[in-house]
Amino acid sequence: MNIDATRRAMLVAACLISVGCHRKVVEKDTPPFRIIATDAGFDAPNGIAAGLRHIVFENRGTEIHEAMLVKLPKGMSANDYVAAVKSGSLFPKGALDYSGPGLTSPGETSEMWLRVDPGQYIIICWNSGHAKTTPVHPFTVHDIGADDETPKEDLVLKLVDFRFELEGNLHKGVQVIRVETPGPSMHEVDIFRLHEGRTVADLNGWRKQEGHGPAPADALGGVLDSHDLSRVVWLRRKFTPGRYVLHCELPITTAASATSTKITHADVGMVREIEIKE
Repeated sequence: MNIDATRRAMLVAACLISVGCHRKVVEKDTPPFRIIATDAGFDAPNGIAAGLRHIVFENRGTEIHEAMLVKLPKGMSANDYVAAVKSGSLFPKGALDYSGPGLTSPGETSEMWLRVDPGQYIIICWNSGHAKTTPVHPFTVHDIGADDETPKEDLVLKLVDFRFELEGNLHKGVQVIRVETPGPSMHEVDIFRLHEGRTVADLNGWRKQEGHGPAPADALGGVLDSHDLSRVVWLRRKFTPGRYVLHCELPITTAASATSTKITHADVGMVREIEIKE
């Protein structure tokens, strides 16, 4: 091997070692993808690495907000998507729901891990007509990086047609919930903590009014639906003693429009109350 060839080989080896080391640093030290919601829109980075990402969602607004991650099809802009929503579509053609933090009350923070693929995305809030009135946040998922490390789960929550199945028990303290969707339909879960003296019926009626009027519960985040039922999402939350409700208000049919009265999964029984004791 001549000297130039030897130098090239050494340079390639050094580059590979550097890339490997860099990926380890990315995997260990990458900060969470932080999304801050206000009543005026979202504050979040403009780019994120593909793979399994740690997401922290904080609601600094005065209303309940959520943060659905939507992957846009080639040729569709954020403005195109919003225009389709304003025309009545709940599921604009070609766009893919990639889950995200669920309904979260003002002052609350939720935390989750989910997987995203390379492409162009938006963050949108579907609560209480916000999808038509509140600006979305476009961002890019880049084909670089390494997976974030997920915490070890304490229990598994399965979103089944049309019920919640828990493997393990919710209890006081910080817990990590692995959320799976055996389906066969798409589902989501929002976690509510009931106020003293209020009931699941109160919560259902309040959500039918899209959260207008006095709240019977606090929204503590959750896991929104994903187009790919095989994807697993992890949710981490501190629970205090009280009465909690698992609730799915995904429309019962993908043919539903944003202008019609929605029949949701909660209407057909996808609601479950759980009491956490001292």
